[in-house]
Amino acid sequence: MANVYECVGRYAQTAYTIKNTMIRVWCLEELCYYICEHAVLLDDSFASQDLLDWLAEECGLKELARQLKTTRRQSMKLESFILEILDAAHYADETEKKEIARVIRANRDMPALERSMVLAEYFLREGHYIQALDLYDELERTQAAKLGKQERAVILLNRGVVYARLFYYEEAAEYFRKSHEMGGGEIALFSYLAAKRMQLKDGEYLKFLSTLPQDYKETAEVEQELEKLRRQYGETPQNARQKELRQLKSIGNSAEFEQMTQRLLEEEKVRYRRFLAE
Repeated sequence: MANVYECVGRYAQTAYTIKNTMIRVWCLEELCYYICEHAVLLDDSFASQDLLDWLAEECGLKELARQLKTTRRQSMKLESFILEILDAAHYADETEKKEIARVIRANRDMPALERSMVLAEYFLREGHYIQALDLYDELERTQAAKLGKQERAVILLNRGVVYARLFYYEEAAEYFRKSHEMGGGEIALFSYLAAKRMQLKDGEYLKFLSTLPQDYKETAEVEQELEKLRRQYGETPQNARQKELRQLKSIGNSAEFEQMTQRLLEEEKVRYRRFLAE
């Protein structure tokens, strides 16, 4: 049976937005969940006056806000502030709290460059592509002298991932190529070939392969992965709906084709709005 938590305070009328990740929370328990799931991303900016004001005014936790203000004034350690929030909600056991405190201490000792790389990869993993690109731009602008070959290869690779997920395969391929040349390894080479495969028509891709200086085992792996993805997509509801649309169009049933198209568009709009709301 899952743990049962007694809610503390009230559900806010206005969400609190955690600035470095732009995630919104609506109550103390959601704030605690964020802390437990994103401990590696916490820094001193988390213990802000804005957070204290939100807890007091939106969640009705004036006493907790007062205590946290005192803790923030008396202790320079973020983990003390965080643990007091968790204790107020009775959210985590002692083992979990010790681990969260350990992660926060480790994060505090982490160089700023490494912390930024962790945050950028979080944005990429969560699908916040513009934030990821903005952070990589900032790193290259402000930390250029500290970026080693490995960090540059990772940044180039991850930039390629962003563009590939946005279907800009030509730009993605270029970043993957640069990452491979920078020492990005087999994953950068595989990604480069995969992006070119998606960018080019069959004949153009074969011509492209003929220009490579050597045969790569990754070319066969790309084809195997592509075939696997085709089979997987063939079994999805999305593919079934696409087949139905094509059939309606082929038989000239324009009324049903239009109705189904509009319905699918509305579903995608809802998904897009939910994505933005998150």
